[in-house]
Amino acid sequence: MDAGIIQVRDVDPATLAVLRERARSLGQSLSGYLRDLMDADAASETNAEVIARIARDREPVDLTMDDILAARDEGRR
Repeated sequence: MDAGIIQVRDVDPATLAVLRERARSLGQSLSGYLRDLMDADAASETNAEVIARIARDREPVDLTMDDILAARDEGRR
């Protein structure tokens, strides 16, 4: 795997202190901790990605808004 380098500028000192402490508490370097955070984020689908996957993988439903509202109203009787 071809590893890349990411450099982040202008990190708030308070944010950096929290991240360093979290890394230290886990026995990790700051780089290792941040790499694990990025790996976890990249492995998780965003809400938009989930919606796009569902829209792509499912058969469309042929219902109108009137159909949905009528079914809702029928359930209230």
